Amino acid sequence: MSTNMNQLLDYLQREELNVADHNEEHAFLRFDGDSGDQKLVLSVDEGRLLQSFVYPAFRVPEGSRPDIAIAVSRANYGLKVGKFELDMNDGELRYQAALLFDGDLPADKVMDRVVYVGLSMMDRYMPAFMSVIYGNEPARDAVALVEQI
Repeated sequence: MSTNMNQLLDYLQREELNVADHNEEHAFLRFDGDSGDQKLVLSVDEGRLLQSFVYPAFRVPEGSRPDIAIAVSRANYGLKVGKFELDMNDGELRYQAALLFDGDLPADKVMDRVVYVGLSMMDRYMPAFMSVIYGNEPARDAVALVEQI
């Protein structure tokens, strides 16, 4: 196993985060978020890039994808760390954050930002996405509502 993956697993243990599974490049975790179940995938390549991907427990239905694409665009505007992504082909929705580094993984405080920002953003915006999909709420209104909170 790579040095950086070992460092990542050590960090997750210090944070008392339970890893569901891992391989040479990825660690997989599950969370019960405030707005629903989430899957966190942390990807590390040797000495260069750490990525955090947070997925909700569902895929966006085909008929809702154009409206969710608008909601994603509205949610992304102004975000400083990371972004939402929507695969228009299969409805996969995720939040991605990344960190470039040289050599060893950075300090835990820096790691916290990459690991936790996606979970926080998915919790914050999930009610907007759900109201667009299941409540036929216009994307503009749904995103504006969660951003007021």
